[in-house]
Amino acid sequence: MTEISFLTALLVLHFAIAAGVCVHILLTKPETSAPPWIALVLVSPFIGSLLYWILGINRVQRRARKLRGRRTRFVPQHAAQFMPFSSDPTPQQRQVFLYESAVHDAPFLGGNRITPLIGAAEAFPDMLKSIAEARESIALSVYIFGRDDVGEKFIAALKEAHGRGVKTYVLVDEIGSGTGSNAADKKLADAGISTARFIPQKIKFLPFVNLRNHRKIIIIDGLVGYIGGMNIARNYNGDATETVRDIHFRVEGPVLAQMSTVFEEDWRFASGRAITLPDAPRNETTLALPQYARAVPDGPDNPFQRTLWIMLGALALAQKSVHILTPYFLPNDALTHALAICALRGVDVRVVVPKATDIRLMDWAMTAKYPDLLEHGVKIYWGGAPFDHSKLMVVDDVWILVGSSNWDQRSLRLNFEANLEVYDADLAAQMDSHFQAMQRKAQLISVAELKALPVLVRLRNNIARLFTPYL
Repeated sequence: MTEISFLTALLVLHFAIAAGVCVHILLTKPETSAPPWIALVLVSPFIGSLLYWILGINRVQRRARKLRGRRTRFVPQHAAQFMPFSSDPTPQQRQVFLYESAVHDAPFLGGNRITPLIGAAEAFPDMLKSIAEARESIALSVYIFGRDDVGEKFIAALKEAHGRGVKTYVLVDEIGSGTGSNAADKKLADAGISTARFIPQKIKFLPFVNLRNHRKIIIIDGLVGYIGGMNIARNYNGDATETVRDIHFRVEGPVLAQMSTVFEEDWRFASGRAITLPDAPRNETTLALPQYARAVPDGPDNPFQRTLWIMLGALALAQKSVHILTPYFLPNDALTHALAICALRGVDVRVVVPKATDIRLMDWAMTAKYPDLLEHGVKIYWGGAPFDHSKLMVVDDVWILVGSSNWDQRSLRLNFEANLEVYDADLAAQMDSHFQAMQRKAQLISVAELKALPVLVRLRNNIARLFTPYL
């Protein structure tokens, strides 16, 4: 009788706790993720509720809003005066600009020079040269800062800059850059450089894997900056042994002020200290530069998934072509439908992805996803080695989206990301040429090829696909 009473008490306690957790899920989670969480909480007494408490609650959103304050979306009252086109824009150009301006509150700024740096062989020397020329400040945010031969070059350059009086700030993600006394930022801190870690792990064996700062930004003296998908690590070594290929972008012009704001907010969040980075001086030379651009930060502190909505808008308004390079391609249902509809409208939609990524489960899930798109006219290509970590979207030879965001739900919903949205026909042509070069080296995937895979392989891939919301 006592044993039955004890079990009854446990059951009552489970349902009491589960009821409260389910209320929280229903009030805070979208319809796509609420059902699995509710099912886990109900069928896994106590364990399901504990897992939700650890992994399901967005603590960053609450803390970040407290630090940063709530924001409203920017909808221009006279959008035409800000439009980065000729005085007589086409209806499509006007629609694109009005939509993008409504989605994100930062205005497009003219007078920028954005230079692509293909691979570490171009990017790292340029970045190190700029650090060596810094006179006032260096702000560096990166997901992975390796303590290897490549990382040591940046450590030495940053220490030298600090030694000559340059204010230097280094922000790393704890999950990406690791812990321990041998970590790169620890060595920088020992040299007196200001460092901070994004979401330090208080419980070492229960990392908050869904709250990563995946941004890669450098701003130097308010005069030059860098943004893209490139980490600081040996696998981006820029020589014949390179195992990861990527694109980074050198940025000059007024849009650097928006990138600086992203870093300043992240620094305040991670360190609790406010800083103000210098603004680039504006003159007739810089304002005459043709490229219009704006920074697009995104993360779980922002309830409005602006990068996702910018992608959806670009797909909806595309007229001729959509070309995408991405290392991880697991679009959610909304993006999958948008890509399919875009292709069915006659738009040339092509995606180049690695055949083998650095995450085996991701490879399986991605392969299971492809038939949904191929059957509707989207062309998907498998690229070979080295692993291409580039993130690039080019639409209609005039609009470009680059930065740190991948085409998966972790990147678009769970990570903190930083992208750059650019209007410029010359840069678009240059990046589309790079896309075409990557496509020529890749293999077009067919539905027949995927259907010919053994049944057990297809079953494995579709099981992996169930983890899409967390990959």
